[in-house]
Amino acid sequence: MSDGSLSWRASKKKSDLEQKLSQEKRKQAGVSFPSAAKQEHLLVIRLDLQSSVIKNASLARKGLKRLCNFFNRIDRGDIEIDELSEDGSITQYKPSRYNFSATIGFGIGFFEKLNIDKYNRPRRLYSMPDHNELMDPFPYRLRQTDLILQLGSTTDFVNRWIFQNDSYDRVLENTGYHRREQYYTGDTTSLNNETSDANIHDIESSIKDWAIITDVHAGFQRLDGRNLMGFNDGISNPDRFNNNVIWTTQNDEDDRFRDGTYMVFQKIEHDLEKWKALGIREQEKWVGRSKATGLLLGTLSHDDDRKLALDCKSTDPYVRDSARKRLQNLVKEQGDPEKELYTEPASNNISIECPVWSHVRKSNPRGEDGAPKKIIFRRGYLFMTDAVNGVVSSGLLFICFQRDIMNGFEYVKKNFLNNKNFPIPEKRKNFSKQELADRHRHGRFSVIELQGLGSVERATLGMDSKIYKEAIEEAHDPDAQNTGREGLTGPSKLGIHPHGEFSSAVSLGGGYYFIPPIPNKSLPDIADQFFV
Repeated sequence: MSDGSLSWRASKKKSDLEQKLSQEKRKQAGVSFPSAAKQEHLLVIRLDLQSSVIKNASLARKGLKRLCNFFNRIDRGDIEIDELSEDGSITQYKPSRYNFSATIGFGIGFFEKLNIDKYNRPRRLYSMPDHNELMDPFPYRLRQTDLILQLGSTTDFVNRWIFQNDSYDRVLENTGYHRREQYYTGDTTSLNNETSDANIHDIESSIKDWAIITDVHAGFQRLDGRNLMGFNDGISNPDRFNNNVIWTTQNDEDDRFRDGTYMVFQKIEHDLEKWKALGIREQEKWVGRSKATGLLLGTLSHDDDRKLALDCKSTDPYVRDSARKRLQNLVKEQGDPEKELYTEPASNNISIECPVWSHVRKSNPRGEDGAPKKIIFRRGYLFMTDAVNGVVSSGLLFICFQRDIMNGFEYVKKNFLNNKNFPIPEKRKNFSKQELADRHRHGRFSVIELQGLGSVERATLGMDSKIYKEAIEEAHDPDAQNTGREGLTGPSKLGIHPHGEFSSAVSLGGGYYFIPPIPNKSLPDIADQFFV
C-alpha cells in the first residue's frame, strides 16, 4: 500500500471519528474535535457572575440556560450569518460552514458563589494559584474567573459575530417583528419579554442580566504551524483521539461528569525584541529544536539538518519529495510524547546536543531526566495586538486539557518548567560530561573544582587572587550549580545567567475550568446538571 493511500486512510479515520463524536453529543466540541488546524481563529471570553445573582442559583440557572439555548440554536442550524459576495449580494450561511464550535467551562467561583452542593461539583476543580505558588517570577494580571467561553472557527469574523453583533435582526426585534426562528418553532413569545430566547442574538445579549465580561482574547494559527518565535510548535502532543489524557472517567468523577475535561488557560506574553536579538544557534539551544526543520537538536548534524530543510524546498521533485518524506518520518517519531529520546548512551546525539535546560526538555521530559511521565493535551493559539504606545504585544494563548490539573499542568509547571533544580536533583545531581565541558569553557566551576585548580590552571583561566575568591563565593550559591532556573520565562544557559536575566516569555495569569459533558445529548441541559 502506498504512503499516499495510508495517509488518506488515516485522514479518513480521523474524519469519521470527528463525525461520530459530533453525532454522539456527549463530549463538548472545541477540545479534541474539530482539530485546531480546522479552526484557525479562536476567541476566549471570560466571565464572572453578576453580584445580583450571587447566592441566587435560580436566576443564574435561568441565565445559563439562555446561553446554552443560544448555543443549541447555533448547533441546530437555526442561526445564520450574512456573508457579502464580490457582486454585492448577501448570502446566509450556518456557522457550521466555518467549522464553528462553542465550548463552555466553569471555574470554582461559579460553584462557590451559588452555594452549589459538593455532590454537584466536579471533584478536582480549584482556583488557579498565584504566581508565587506556580513559581512564575512576575505577578499575574489576569485572575481566575467564574466561567470561560471558547469560540473557534475558520474566520475571526464568525467568532466575533456570535460574541456580539448588530445585525438587521436586532432592528426587527426592536420594531416588534418576530424573528423567522419563531415561525419555524411555533414560538409566539412576545419579543417584549427580555428573557425570551427570541431576543437572544449573540452571547452579549444572552448574559446581560446575570454575568459580566472580564476579558476577551483573540488567537490565531499560523499557516506554517510555527509560533511567533519562528519554531514549529505542538510537534509533541498526544493524539487527540487515542489517548487517556483528556477525558475524565468514572474513576475520576461521578458518572454524570464522565467525559468532561479540565481546562487551563494562561496568557503568555513574548518579548520578541529580546528574542530576535539572540542568534539562531542561541535560539535553538533555548528551545531545544532546529529552527529549520523542527527536529530536536542532535537528531542530525548541523549541516545535514540545514541540507534537509533546503532539500524540502528543492525545485527537483524527486529531491523535494524524498526530503519531505524523510522529515515527516522523523517528526512523526519524535511526536510521540511518551517516547524516550534523551537517554544518554554514547550513540545518542540528542542527549548531548539538546541542552537539558532547554524548553522542550523542561516542558516534556518524557519520563527521563529523573522525572516521571506527565502528559497534557495542548491546544494553544498565538496572539498579537498593538498597544497604545505603538509597542506590539504578542505571545501565546496557552490552553491545555487533562483529566486532572494538579497531576497534569501543575506538576509539569512546578516540577519541570519552573523548577530551578531541574532535572529532579534527587535522581540526577550532577552535570553530564558535555554540560561540564560547556560550563568550564565559560569559566563555571563547582567549589570542589575551584579548590582543585593549581596556580598554573588559575593563571591560564585569568584568575588572580581576587577573581578566584569571588568565584569561590559565587560557587557556594546553590543556584550557580542548577541546570535550570527560570523555566517558562527562559531556561538558563548552563544553570547560570552569563549576561543577566533573560525573560522572553512571561505568564500573565489565567484560570482553571471544568468543561462538563453534554447531558442527554442536549446542550441546554448543561445548564441544569449542577442544580439537580
